Amino acid sequence: MSNETDRAERPSVLLISVDALKPEFVFKQEERGVNLPNISHYFLENGMASEEGMVSVFPTFTYPCHQSMITGANPAVHGTVNNGIFDPAGEHLGAWHWFANKKVKTLWEAAKEAGYWSASVAFPTSVGAKGDFIAPEYWWDGSEIDSLFIDAVARPQGLITEMEQEIGGYAGGLDLTDHGDEQRGKAALWMLEKKLAPLAGEKPFFMSAYFASFDESAHQYGVYSKEAAASLEKIDRMLGEIIGKAGEITDGHLVVCVVSDHGSLDNTHNIAPNVLLKEAGLIEADEAGKVISWKAFSQRAGGTAEVRLADPDDKESAEKLAEVMKCLEEDPESGILEVLTGEEALARGGFPQAAYVLVSEKGYEIRDDVTGDYLRTTLTQKAQHGYSEKFPEMRASFMITGEGIGKGRITDVHLIDVAPTLAAVMGAGLPDAQGRNLLK
Repeated sequence: MSNETDRAERPSVLLISVDALKPEFVFKQEERGVNLPNISHYFLENGMASEEGMVSVFPTFTYPCHQSMITGANPAVHGTVNNGIFDPAGEHLGAWHWFANKKVKTLWEAAKEAGYWSASVAFPTSVGAKGDFIAPEYWWDGSEIDSLFIDAVARPQGLITEMEQEIGGYAGGLDLTDHGDEQRGKAALWMLEKKLAPLAGEKPFFMSAYFASFDESAHQYGVYSKEAAASLEKIDRMLGEIIGKAGEITDGHLVVCVVSDHGSLDNTHNIAPNVLLKEAGLIEADEAGKVISWKAFSQRAGGTAEVRLADPDDKESAEKLAEVMKCLEEDPESGILEVLTGEEALARGGFPQAAYVLVSEKGYEIRDDVTGDYLRTTLTQKAQHGYSEKFPEMRASFMITGEGIGKGRITDVHLIDVAPTLAAVMGAGLPDAQGRNLLK
């Protein structure tokens, strides 16, 4: 679609990610102790939703999931394979994959090319996104310095400074609290009112937004805690405000898709494969546990870990690593469900540089510690994700409503279907997407 008539006929599109929202909280609200009137009204009564949930990607971790959500491709294809950059010795000072990938096209870029205004608020993996108004997720130290950095990488520069004059501090990626989400909600409304509404008469818009507090409350207090339920109810209220404002701006000429990136489950143990790698002589660390040198290292992704060799041609280290992996696989008390080869992991869509990938049993969160006990019952987080994408507990939520969208249930949904579905609504092209249009 390229002419002005076609453009005018296409609806604006709103994509909102609610981190870790499990479908059971949508479809079994009373049983789960939540009341979500806006989700019920827009999606269960007047839209389409997946009751069985949406199969996530491998690993079921926030940043790989969000880049898959916005590209329709698996992590091995777009290249964002974990939250943090692989960095055993801390040379990158804890840097994450904050950036939109440069390997495949994102929905932000595709929407812009299709004649849409393209915007985003606080969406993970959006630094450098090719859109018109991009307020990305990024952080440095959680102070006001974060705003300066975010403003510098926003598109256009100065966007965050302008926004903060009206809403207060923009929530960086380190503020995952209810208050942080309140600021994300205000930022999304500001983007709609101040940037997209004045341009609505020219062409439709695509905007992505994000809420983090339900996931964070689950991490701290448990998936089924009253704190997590309270966070989710606050998010539902903000969803109603954002959808209402977008509908007002577009006169209802709008499609809204609310999704999550993965599910979550409560932990019972911590396990630390690097402790075994250190015992095997593959990691050298100081007394504080800081890595000095490494020949093999396991980097966590929640219930999954990528194990790399520093030098894939180092046969002696490869043999030692293979022995450790065999012991973990054969030990019924290790908490490890699967030890995948690099080829097997790649076939599931993740970790193209891995020598091995560890997938843990339910409840066994993998940590990066190199000292102490391998197995611990003292938990770092009450709940976690990153577990096998085959676990029903890792199913994500998918809901869509709006112009041209029917009512009822939708089945056989995968996370990589989100982007091609919305691209089809906009008449946009995503040539690298591996998912399908769910509305076809």
